[in-house]
Amino acid sequence: MSEDTKTWGGCTLDHDGCVVCADAGIPVRVVSVDGDDALCEDAIGKQAQIAVELVSPVRVGEVLLTHGGVAIGRVFE
Repeated sequence: MSEDTKTWGGCTLDHDGCVVCADAGIPVRVVSVDGDDALCEDAIGKQAQIAVELVSPVRVGEVLLTHGGVAIGRVFE
């Protein structure tokens, strides 16, 4: 993760991120939930809207694993 660009390996947290990084998953914490989307924040504070249909229901405070703007799993702490 680059502190200068606030990205993970050149990828962004949202759906416009790099599709080449097929094996990259970014852990994020849920800040708020709005239907099938959630505002999430990564470890350096970058926030983005994430689609959460695949792992719903989700709650504020949960940690999700995301790729390409989509939550693909949960992280159990």
